[in-house]
Amino acid sequence: MTDTYKRAVFVAPEQIRFDDVPIPEPGLHQALVKVQACALCTWEQRTYSGEEKFYPLAGGHEVSGVLVKLGERVYTDAKVGDRVMAATLNRCGYCESCRRGMDNICDNARKPLRDDIPDVPGPGGLAEYVLLDDYQLYRASNDVSFEEICLSEPLACVIRSVRKSGVQRADNAVVVGAGIMGMLHVTLLKQMGVRVIVSEIDGTRAAFAKKYGADDVINPTDAPFADQVMQLTNGRGADVVYCAVSVAAAVEQAVEAVAKGGRVHVYARIHPKGSKISIDPNPFHNKEIVLTGTVSQTKEDVLEAVRMISGRLVDLKPFISLTLPFTRLEEALQRAMQPDTYRVIVTM
Repeated sequence: MTDTYKRAVFVAPEQIRFDDVPIPEPGLHQALVKVQACALCTWEQRTYSGEEKFYPLAGGHEVSGVLVKLGERVYTDAKVGDRVMAATLNRCGYCESCRRGMDNICDNARKPLRDDIPDVPGPGGLAEYVLLDDYQLYRASNDVSFEEICLSEPLACVIRSVRKSGVQRADNAVVVGAGIMGMLHVTLLKQMGVRVIVSEIDGTRAAFAKKYGADDVINPTDAPFADQVMQLTNGRGADVVYCAVSVAAAVEQAVEAVAKGGRVHVYARIHPKGSKISIDPNPFHNKEIVLTGTVSQTKEDVLEAVRMISGRLVDLKPFISLTLPFTRLEEALQRAMQPDTYRVIVTM
């Protein structure tokens, strides 16, 4: 009799099915990981709520676990029994984007890349096992908790964001939004010697941001956003504004608050899809500002994130709000959507 494992599948708004599926055998260039922890990103939250309607979906992409089996031709420093991070993003390695160093936006990221692709699309980390291609496997420290290791994925996304934004030591940076992704920006920016202003309308999150690194915190509903930023930067404006909220108006306000030669960086995906912004194009000419953004992470970013967490170069424990068992996944998703949480993690 074939051994099976449980896998969660989003099938409709607020409906999750638990399947029993056969435990796969890794191919030549694959690895089998027994999942130990999976964090609930906003993608899973939006799918569960019905804001994003892509069903069925095997969600879960912030994943850590134990390496249990390796294919014959997997070249890795990880050994069976090691703690690992599973980077579930597909990267074909052959398309033009991958070959130009942008494997985070691989042209084939959402296409099946293997003959043994499961019957349900998705990263599949909300399960007791996950099958990886060799490039998706990253060895982590066996002395670090699985809950911290699974946050390598969001940390890697922010590493890419900070890297591409071109921020420099002693710059003035504004982070719009003090959710977990905003706070990860704050954490990395402070390590770099950047002065960080956080914009947040929720009082509890504003206090949290001040406690964990923000030099100043503003509320954009108290006074015009740009006026407050100008006041805190001696009239110069922000060298970089990171939009870490899914609100189109935040981008418009950021353009008004950026310094000459500065950058407005769209980190969060704007919702609802199809949202438009209306901005005066002249500041791009007169002030030589740049509007840019990032999505996901490259393999280099993932490696850096895993090393940071494994080497205890960053403390992510304050951002873990709640841990619940896999059997209480729906409760975990409901809690994750509450404004008083940062990351909710399910453990297997």
